[in-house]
Amino acid sequence: MLVFLTWAMAAVLFSACGWFASTWVHQRKINFLQVQIKVIRQTANAHTDQARRQIGQLQAELAARPPRPVAPACDGEADTPSTARRKAVVPDKFVVLEDGFAQTAIIADGYAPTQLMS
Repeated sequence: MLVFLTWAMAAVLFSACGWFASTWVHQRKINFLQVQIKVIRQTANAHTDQARRQIGQLQAELAARPPRPVAPACDGEADTPSTARRKAVVPDKFVVLEDGFAQTAIIADGYAPTQLMS
């Protein structure tokens, strides 16, 4: 009976030591993760502040610009250089496809005509 009691006390003592050791290890991990989270939050706040400063600078630059000129109405008025739009460069020939895909520009015939060698 004394041997059983000794083994029982040893088991209780070892399980208590194991519990305290695991608690200590996990608490250290938790503390390390809390420090990491704190650093990540500080970094995110710094990035947010930087973005806000940059947006404020851009808004100030946009506010300092002169207003855009108003485009004239399309009543046959000539385009002035400030309001002229670029014309799209369009090839002369297009193959119009009926299946909904984009048109294919035919720039050249590709190859010279075939000639028979005699």
